[in-house]
Amino acid sequence: MLSAQLIKLAGNNNWKVHTDEQTVFGEYNGYLFTGLEGKRFKAFITSLAGISPDSLQGLIRFLDENFDELRLRNYDLADNFLCVRIREGLLPLTADRMAYILGQISGMMSLCELPADACVVCGQSATSKGLYHGLYCHLHPTCLNQEPTDFLGSNDPEEETDYDSAAMADESADDPPEDDPDATHD
Repeated sequence: MLSAQLIKLAGNNNWKVHTDEQTVFGEYNGYLFTGLEGKRFKAFITSLAGISPDSLQGLIRFLDENFDELRLRNYDLADNFLCVRIREGLLPLTADRMAYILGQISGMMSLCELPADACVVCGQSATSKGLYHGLYCHLHPTCLNQEPTDFLGSNDPEEETDYDSAAMADESADDPPEDDPDATHD
């Protein structure tokens, strides 16, 4: 069940609520995001298709340098998507706090000159939007069944993550909110 805070964020930004998949999705500062939640975290996933290697390094540096301020639990880069998981303590994240974090991430994506309308498969400009493996992104209908271009440079299948299961995985209630040993970031 989606939390009231995530539904409020969706309502404040005219996002869609996908109750079957327990996700919300929509546009924030020109970039497309999918939001979901697990035990003691909220996750937001966005496409990085079309990102240059230098811009990717700048985005990673930003996430590393602001890891604690953004209250990140961890983040993953795979299959042309960025997934950030934001820790929740005893009190859930407010819609305003989630909007602030989305603003920080989308602002950095803009500074890195990441094209907001890049097709997740080919990286070229696309006007059509849709769900690609359940994630909201720009997508050419002709690219739907094609092999995606790897903009992240990680072709190692062991490093890639299935975002649907990873982001929704049942987190142990005993996990400490700080210094999570399973947190991954470069």
